[in-house]
Amino acid sequence: MLVCACVRYLAVLQGFEDSQRLTFADEPTSRDNFIAKWMKEMAARREQKWTSSPPATAHGMVGTGKPTASSTTTTPTAAPSSPLPIVTRPVTTSDKGTPTTSYPERDKPNPEAPLSPTDFPEATPFTATTTVDLRTVRPDMYKLGHTQHTDYAECDPEEPHLLPGLQIQRRTFTPAELLERFGDTDIIYSFVNGSEANHQYRKQIHRVCMQAILDAESNAFHASVLAPVSAYHNDAPRCLPDSLWRHIGPEKTVADFVGAVEAAARHGVDNRDRETDELRHSLRSVEQHVRWHRGRVVMVSPGHHPTWVDGAKNFLAGMCGGARVQALRSSGTHLRVTTVHQDAVMPYGMRLTVDSHVIEQHLWRVRNMTPVHVYMNDDYFVNRDAAITDLFNEYGGTIVRTERGIIAAGAVADRSASWAKGVLHTQQFNIMELDVLREDYLPEALVAMWDSLKRVNRSAGAAAVTAISVPPLDEAVDVAHQYEPDPLPGKSLIPRRPRRYTTHAPFVYCTNMFRFFETRYEREFAATALRHRSRKARDLFIPFVYNAFIMARPWQASPKFLPYLLELHRSRRQGRADAMPPTEIVLDNVDGCGPASLLSGATESDCVFAKFLNDLTLNEAVVERVRQVNPLYFNINAGFSSAEAADQLRRFLHGKFPTPVYLEVGGAPPPGEGLVDGAGEVVGGRTRAAGAAAAAEEEALSRLFGDLMALPVVGVVSYEEGVCPLVRSLALAFAGHHRGGVRVSVEQHGGAALREARAALGHRVVSAMPAPACAYKEQVSVDPAARGESVAEIARRAMGEMRGGVELPSTCGAGGAGLRVRGFVVDARTRGAPVRSAAALRDALAVPAQTLSLEDFRAVAVGPSEGDVVLVVSREDAEAKAVHWVNGASESDLLVTYPLPVEAYEDMGAEVRWSVP
Repeated sequence: MLVCACVRYLAVLQGFEDSQRLTFADEPTSRDNFIAKWMKEMAARREQKWTSSPPATAHGMVGTGKPTASSTTTTPTAAPSSPLPIVTRPVTTSDKGTPTTSYPERDKPNPEAPLSPTDFPEATPFTATTTVDLRTVRPDMYKLGHTQHTDYAECDPEEPHLLPGLQIQRRTFTPAELLERFGDTDIIYSFVNGSEANHQYRKQIHRVCMQAILDAESNAFHASVLAPVSAYHNDAPRCLPDSLWRHIGPEKTVADFVGAVEAAARHGVDNRDRETDELRHSLRSVEQHVRWHRGRVVMVSPGHHPTWVDGAKNFLAGMCGGARVQALRSSGTHLRVTTVHQDAVMPYGMRLTVDSHVIEQHLWRVRNMTPVHVYMNDDYFVNRDAAITDLFNEYGGTIVRTERGIIAAGAVADRSASWAKGVLHTQQFNIMELDVLREDYLPEALVAMWDSLKRVNRSAGAAAVTAISVPPLDEAVDVAHQYEPDPLPGKSLIPRRPRRYTTHAPFVYCTNMFRFFETRYEREFAATALRHRSRKARDLFIPFVYNAFIMARPWQASPKFLPYLLELHRSRRQGRADAMPPTEIVLDNVDGCGPASLLSGATESDCVFAKFLNDLTLNEAVVERVRQVNPLYFNINAGFSSAEAADQLRRFLHGKFPTPVYLEVGGAPPPGEGLVDGAGEVVGGRTRAAGAAAAAEEEALSRLFGDLMALPVVGVVSYEEGVCPLVRSLALAFAGHHRGGVRVSVEQHGGAALREARAALGHRVVSAMPAPACAYKEQVSVDPAARGESVAEIARRAMGEMRGGVELPSTCGAGGAGLRVRGFVVDARTRGAPVRSAAALRDALAVPAQTLSLEDFRAVAVGPSEGDVVLVVSREDAEAKAVHWVNGASESDLLVTYPLPVEAYEDMGAEVRWSVP
């Protein structure tokens, strides 16, 4: 036995060295030194952390790479509940459709075809006659010619014997089935207007004070200090930008301070944040060319809503637009766009960031996200009519569009912000996770963390089921401080699969893959969110990570996979791995992700990347290129600073997409209803009567909206520290249109004040960003509320004997017609207040963090008649209504999200005071 074990150990070591010889083609001395060092590191880490073997494998001749007849991965036989067809490899597809709905042709699989030197110059070419580790070649290698660059994702594990009992199924869909299944896919925009004051303030604070803030917050976390003494002195911040210091003091007012921020916003916009109407025209391009879309449009921003969106239509059209307006949905017209503050989807305690890579990691947390979502920057445009099959292949998999260029070997980046180095750093991560580590690998340190944080849930009984919770945003800051991710190897790694540069076009993302990322790589994501508050080369670039994983292991996205892997390792430790029960994963985007298609190169991907500079002549060449190529998608990257170039870009975009969307201020008439001239009855297919009717409807919506925005808002909170953030949140919630009074009631629950609770419970997460405190105008009042009062009781008391209200017209659906609205209520009370645990503290306060529309509220009767109601938005309804809130343990936590005073509610003539943690 001992002799056999020794022989096997030597064989494994030899196999590992041989595989590394193919991987690292350096000079012999450095290669051998690296291998020795690497093997020692692997052995040490295996003893401490690994629960499966390191990537040493047996040898064999390169063949097809497909599972053998003796593989323990069996062909699924049980049909899913859906009647849609189920297929296993190989798959033949017969539904080709018309040219506008056809699928891209795929190359025939040729497992023995090596990568050509032109495609993979840094690697030693693999040949079909070389004796190598089976895992050093791709199991299903497709030809990568110079004219056709289409590839399909793997559908099965490379080494199925390592994953016993795992059964993978996939389905095929016709274009009509794809449209029925994915026609309501969410479109998520990231949007930044650099001239908006709150965003500019956070950027200035980040630029000047970020290190001091991080030091103060770290000291508080590790020393359990309530208030970071290094951040404040005599209730004033120690750090502010020079341009703001001179606007605070005894003779300076809030108006002076805010005015200084606004002036900096007007003059300090950089190329990345410059607002040149890209978002407006991008949405126009979507409505013009993606007319089958029935889903939401959500804009994630640092707290600002597009100024060109018509407030009345956006608030009312979805419920009160009438039959003519509701019919617009069938032609791809959107009756609402929702702006969500990025802090609502970001980890608690780490929200002050301008790192777009980190923000992108969390966009999937938009509430009620569809199984697939389309992520767009505001400078992406749809140039031609796009069919559902331009987003999905016949398996329901997402279509990945890339550049032609293949990424070289990975390399750990330095601490710079170089994009090129960041790509190679992400490549190093992808190679390590997908090419070096095996499919059954699960770090023991991660499992220990899951156990410590109680993430693993096992049901009792004979049919016990294991589930792993998606990491809560409130705990990421603890993970970042207390759990280090495994480091990437310092030595450059060579990939086994070709991976290409992403292109600048809409990203079609399977949402479950992001749930997998955030669970499996929680330590990596948390560490980056804490330490990288601006773009760094050591960020993980999400489009590159997604493309790599979706092409190699789409089944890992299934919520069943990590629990399966956890049980597999537990079974191995108990010596019963062969007894693993079958685990079925369906690659349908609801479970695992559909097998993706990759289209590479400008011709195949049908994308054009362009950049506008200050040189107007070069910009005209860019415009001409877009016209001549006529791609499906194009991107205009802003590299200019002159007003002339900005005007040139606006003219180009307006020429491409001249028709306003319905939601724009002064928006377009519905399709087929052109303008009426003064001399004739019909222009553009629209009669004078139809035009008059449409204008009357819009005027009625505008009047109704104006009347509603004059009604009072009643807020109710459980702690006084929640009053100021709640008042400021109304500016985003009502998109700046509300002009009524505000009355906030503070629940009297008999518990300690929140500051006292933080001290007693040892709260360690402090937001050290300086933010002005609130000083209210006379139209804002604060009073106490009894514990347990109902919303109706609070509203009646707050409104007193006030009569009147606004009656909703007959066009309002969902039972709204005829109701008399007397005001709005924002119920921000804390469930179970007073809080009694450190964990509950982080959710002690919460305020809305998005623009609201009528459908977000529920009507609560307040009398005197049945039809007299208040419209309530509450924390309790957040999930059901898909309304986003931002939470915290202190006023300063929430003023990171809403840092500046709001003129409609606050005394701009008061002296600036500061919110102190």
